[in-house]
Amino acid sequence: MDKQFVIMKPFCHEVGCCCPEQQHQHMINFRQGDVWTITNNRKYVDSLGWYCLIDINNEFQFFIYVGDIQELYVKGSICSIWDLDLKINHLKFKINEALDTHDREVFLSLSNELHHIQQVKSKINYAHVQNI
Repeated sequence: MDKQFVIMKPFCHEVGCCCPEQQHQHMINFRQGDVWTITNNRKYVDSLGWYCLIDINNEFQFFIYVGDIQELYVKGSICSIWDLDLKINHLKFKINEALDTHDREVFLSLSNELHHIQQVKSKINYAHVQNI
């Protein structure tokens, strides 16, 4: 599994508080461009499964169910940083193809998609991103 993911679309996620004095839920708003780093800290909760400790922009940490990470990835809410760079390279290639074939509609569509992905990448604070 990749260790770093970027938030592609803003979303809210409910996480449990690990405070010993209280067990309650918090809603966390994630912004486009936030970077999640999956740490090596994991815990198993009986009847629920595995949870990973996630570091957000080196600002705070929370545990999240592994299945939730997979679901967010499949929905496109999060993307690995490697995948983000691959998408950019692929889109540039497809844009060049559209230019070669004079396909205006495909060119405009792919250009908009590339612009969106580059905006997300520009929001990433690379001071928080390691191992790129």
